[in-house]
Amino acid sequence: MNQTVHDLVAGRQEACSLRELDDQLTDVMAARQVQEFIQGDRLAVLVQRAQVLCDVENAEERLLLAAVLGRLAAVARNRSHEVFEGFEAYMESPPASLVVLQDGDEKAYAAMSLAHLGAPRPPWLADYVIREAFYLDAAENARKVLLGMLRDHSVDYLGVLNGLAQGFDSLELEVPDARLRRVKRILEAWKEVSQDHFWSLEANPGESLTRVVKAVLHNVTGAKEEALANDVCDLLFELLLRVVQLRFSYALESATYAPLAAMKAHFGTRLWTHLRSHSLVKPRVLSCLREACLVLARQGQTDNAMLDAMKVMYATRTSMGNDLKRHFEGHHELDSEVSEWWTSGGTKRANNGKKEKSLKSDEDMLIGQLLLEGEAARRPLDNVRTNLLPLIEEFGNDPVVVASLRKGLGGFVELSTILRQLCRLRRLESSGLEGETITYSRTRHEMVGGHQSGVTEVRVVRDQVVQKLYGRERVVVKALVESI
Repeated sequence: MNQTVHDLVAGRQEACSLRELDDQLTDVMAARQVQEFIQGDRLAVLVQRAQVLCDVENAEERLLLAAVLGRLAAVARNRSHEVFEGFEAYMESPPASLVVLQDGDEKAYAAMSLAHLGAPRPPWLADYVIREAFYLDAAENARKVLLGMLRDHSVDYLGVLNGLAQGFDSLELEVPDARLRRVKRILEAWKEVSQDHFWSLEANPGESLTRVVKAVLHNVTGAKEEALANDVCDLLFELLLRVVQLRFSYALESATYAPLAAMKAHFGTRLWTHLRSHSLVKPRVLSCLREACLVLARQGQTDNAMLDAMKVMYATRTSMGNDLKRHFEGHHELDSEVSEWWTSGGTKRANNGKKEKSLKSDEDMLIGQLLLEGEAARRPLDNVRTNLLPLIEEFGNDPVVVASLRKGLGGFVELSTILRQLCRLRRLESSGLEGETITYSRTRHEMVGGHQSGVTEVRVVRDQVVQKLYGRERVVVKALVESI
């Protein structure tokens, strides 16, 4: 141990100012002798000395006190509660800005001390945290501590978004590219401190999210670094995806995707096309959008606002339609008119009012029911005609019974043939789903024992009959299904 550090540990040198005390702490930490410096009662003596040296009337002195105590707490480990005893009394009014401190370490230590201010928190703290987190230039550890306080002090995600919007609105940097770099640092720090945290989300935050995006884009105006702009764009996509992560039902609401249109409008067609084609997060946003469209289509719904959000993320309507067609493949429960509306980009009309009428007891429904009954009876009667009738003819002693049976079987074959011809004329056919496991749709399926909410996978016990006219398909007899 060098002599200076030995004297410090022995307590023979007493600091005359907070700055000197902070320098002493820095020296013993560099010499790896800090545990001896604070062992036993020395920690309480050091805390007392720091409080005595602090000029309560001086905002910079109180901030330096926070930095000294934060440094002590960092090495005191499980004794940190001793360090902050009485600290609240020095923080009844806001301290100076963190920028007056010497380096990033001091700023981080001061921020950590402010994070220990318990309830009730000082009324100035919320605005101070947001202002400093966005004002700091390169002190990333301090920024993360401050954003962590925003995270922990926000009761819901709307509070978070309002805090972020307030911070971005307050940025005042003259050089556009400098603003862009600051925005990227802030969003990256926020992503890191918030990724494992969950808030309540009682209302769709689309409006607040759009406000954040517009505040960010205001700071991107005039910037020329496209690579940075692309990173910022992806970080904004992450904010949107976080809404879906917190409550998936909001993935089905077009308001969630309102920021996309704001981003396209601000960036302009050329830059937006570049950002969209280079985005690493875009596939995840598109996945949410496609799945939302599929769920809405399953429910027999169309949504122009959702479709508009989809169009923002594609170069052409054709590429969007092809993507949706691939996503809709294999989902036989979809109403053809509704499905075509989505995959055509809204150019084909979906007559939603017509769907309920197609399921009423009209002529096509009766013919469809007859088709199902005939097909169900045909299999066992074919078995009688093929396997049982020859035995009756060979061993039976009543030619009248044999003749009647043969005539009845022949008559059914003729009836079945005419029925099939009628169905072809009416463009009616069974779907061939009997025995298969499919996704339940209340509008296309009839549940054995009545509708059961929450059921998604069902087994078909009686086929459905559909009518195909002019490339469109409508259900005339619902499939009878049972829950698995």
